[in-house]
Amino acid sequence: MRLPLPRSVMVSPIWALAIAVFAVGMDTFIVVGVLPEVARDLDEPIAAVGLIASAYALPMALLAPVFGPLSDRRGRRTAMVAGLTIFTIAATISMLAPNLTILLIARGLNGVGSAIIMPAAYAYAGDLPVRRERDRAMGVLASAFPMATLLGMPLGTLASMVAGWRAALALVTVMSIVALLLVRVACSSSGPRAEKPVGYLASYRSILTDRSGLVLLTVPLVWFIAPIGLFTYFAAFIHVTYDVPTTQAGLSLMVIGAVGAVASRVSGRMMGVIGARSAVLYAISAFGLASVLMVQTAGSLPLSIAVMGLWASGTWFGMPAIQAIIAAHSDRLRGTMMAFNSSAINLAGVIGPALMGAIIAGAGFEAAFRTGTLFAVGAFTLAWLVLPRGKHIEPDRPPMPEAVGD
Repeated sequence: MRLPLPRSVMVSPIWALAIAVFAVGMDTFIVVGVLPEVARDLDEPIAAVGLIASAYALPMALLAPVFGPLSDRRGRRTAMVAGLTIFTIAATISMLAPNLTILLIARGLNGVGSAIIMPAAYAYAGDLPVRRERDRAMGVLASAFPMATLLGMPLGTLASMVAGWRAALALVTVMSIVALLLVRVACSSSGPRAEKPVGYLASYRSILTDRSGLVLLTVPLVWFIAPIGLFTYFAAFIHVTYDVPTTQAGLSLMVIGAVGAVASRVSGRMMGVIGARSAVLYAISAFGLASVLMVQTAGSLPLSIAVMGLWASGTWFGMPAIQAIIAAHSDRLRGTMMAFNSSAINLAGVIGPALMGAIIAGAGFEAAFRTGTLFAVGAFTLAWLVLPRGKHIEPDRPPMPEAVGD
């Protein structure tokens, strides 16, 4: 049951979920600006401290499918509250960690919380009965992540400059507490549409034997390997190519956040006009074109930043669309399907930086961008063949009933 709130402080459920997604994104990006300070404070080598990023990403990639059926069986809000509770506790431990070992464990727990939060949030949006509302909700949630890039890194850097790296992580703790409270009071009890929820093993069996669903999930996996991999090293590309100081080069990533936030919101409003499939195909094409142009414009910093804007506009314009397509694939197992989708994207986040880092080390940035173009061609071909055709993925439908367990 929801806690009563005065009308003056009522919050839209989707905006409550967007704040939760923002907290996850902030936790993802905020550590980038504080790694050197963490290494100095804990007296650890920077390479070892860099593992806090992997400790966070790996549970998200591996454990999202484990928790996927939770929201299908117990309701989206129950899953979100559980995930945010874990996330908040882990963020607090990270902020107070006296050594690297405890910090790594806490970051791993952060990843567990995120593995529960993200699929449940997108599944909640996918449950909305009106197609136009679903499209816009996907756009709002997708825009929260680039907003975390735009705001999270500079806020974290500023906080660390004023009060140390623990202050930067304290921002994540505060944001997660806010998100937990808002989700608890604003989100309704939405869960499985069927009277009897599907069991955990039956959920996995249904997804893993659904050939068309598995093929759909290969699209975000193949698509995001190159964009995430190249994003990881874009500040280094600016630093090396244009001799820009590393602190200033990192600010170039704010272009991705600003453009991405706008593009994802526009996508949520445009999907009903051009269709989700077309949005994904445009997004992949924009990334592929940007990868080609990045090689051609490598002599001009403003042009390189502009090309990165094209790259970001495409990638984030397509994010709500691919989420909407996958969310529409299974009504009864939407939470589980979105969990597998989250795992696919995070697995791309594990593979991409490793692959692009090896290519950059062996053959330079130009070879990495050309590899990105090849991945774009492959992802476009795959998406063209397997994504459902037609402007509207799913018609309006009756609203979801109250879920058991909430």
